[in-house]
Amino acid sequence: MTAPSHRFYYGWVIVAVSCFTLAVALGIRWSFGVFYVSILNEYGWGRAETAGAFSLGMLIHGFFAPVTGTIIDRFGPRWLFPLGALFLSICLVAASYTQTVWQLYLYFGMVIGIGINTLSYSPHMSLIPKWFIRRRGFAAGLVLAGMGLGSMFMAPLVEVMIASVGWRNALLILAACVLCILVPVTAIFQRRSPDEVGQYPDGVATNVCQEKSPKAPNRNTRILWTLRDALCTGPFWWLFLTITCHGFIINMLVVHQMVHVVDMGYSAIMAASLLGMVGLLGSIGGILCGSFSDRVGREVACTYGSLCAIMGVLFLVLAGYIQSTWLLYGFVLLYGFGQGALGPVTATTTGDLFPGNSLGRIFAVMTMGFGVGSAFGAYIGGYFYDLTGSYLIPFMLVLGSIVVAALGIWMAAPRRLRVV
Repeated sequence: MTAPSHRFYYGWVIVAVSCFTLAVALGIRWSFGVFYVSILNEYGWGRAETAGAFSLGMLIHGFFAPVTGTIIDRFGPRWLFPLGALFLSICLVAASYTQTVWQLYLYFGMVIGIGINTLSYSPHMSLIPKWFIRRRGFAAGLVLAGMGLGSMFMAPLVEVMIASVGWRNALLILAACVLCILVPVTAIFQRRSPDEVGQYPDGVATNVCQEKSPKAPNRNTRILWTLRDALCTGPFWWLFLTITCHGFIINMLVVHQMVHVVDMGYSAIMAASLLGMVGLLGSIGGILCGSFSDRVGREVACTYGSLCAIMGVLFLVLAGYIQSTWLLYGFVLLYGFGQGALGPVTATTTGDLFPGNSLGRIFAVMTMGFGVGSAFGAYIGGYFYDLTGSYLIPFMLVLGSIVVAALGIWMAAPRRLRVV
């Protein structure tokens, strides 16, 4: 038996700071759909051509992830996050000078992709399993809620800033916020693991959570995985497939959802608000589903989230043919809640199956899949629209990807890992 410490558990500070960091950094990334509309209006470039910059950004985001993972494994978050925030601030200033397509690809694609990667999903998710075991799903859901909150507040805020001062000045304002807020907050409050503050995982004196590795299903001792070990297992590649599909799904809609709603005759501010509401509901879904997955298992929670997301996308497809605001609200509610639920499930499944000090590099390789899927999602949406004048084919591909992603979680089989 173990007794919890009477000290406040610092892991909740890590959760709060990580949630805030993701809200700002990924809120900027999700707001690309808002900048996308403004850039299209100003320059008249093709949708596939313009969305290609975002595709490049997601590829860079994915393939730079091993560098980020190595840095956080070796030096910890108090080095990585402040330096990454400083770099992102410089990148946003550079992007405000975009005049040509090649500059769009350089600034929005390459350098912002690197800056966002240093503050994104994988380095934060590599921290949470070190701080939490019993409530890992709940803690991951709280952290990833920052992604939804960032989308909720950032997308409409950026639209207001663009309408007031133009998209170039909006980028400068975002750069100032990153420099003056994220750099000091991450430098002061982030820590690598509980032992840096004299505590233990979950705030208890000994680890009450015995985990079984899929390598050794009949043993109650934990195995600390290396990246090489993980790459040799089937569950790793099923999770890789799931995360690749998530990248395709999320970024297809992040880039094209807003312009699709504007095409239907709605105002830009309403479209941005709907994009933000998807993020808010994603945050709620992530918290609830993360906690739910701690109780009923990752696969069951993933299935419920996937069903909600499928119904939501079907409502979005119907809204393109039947002019009904209620269909859009149905999309926002069901897709937002369902897709938001899937991030914590995937993150905690990875932490469950591959614990150890190499988790940052393991997540980094997973992020490469996310980057590839994101790049295809953003580009293919624009390609098929330019080809057919419709988003029907891209949205059908999204539906198929949701099904494949859910299958990947079941095949990775975190249910074989017992936590007691």
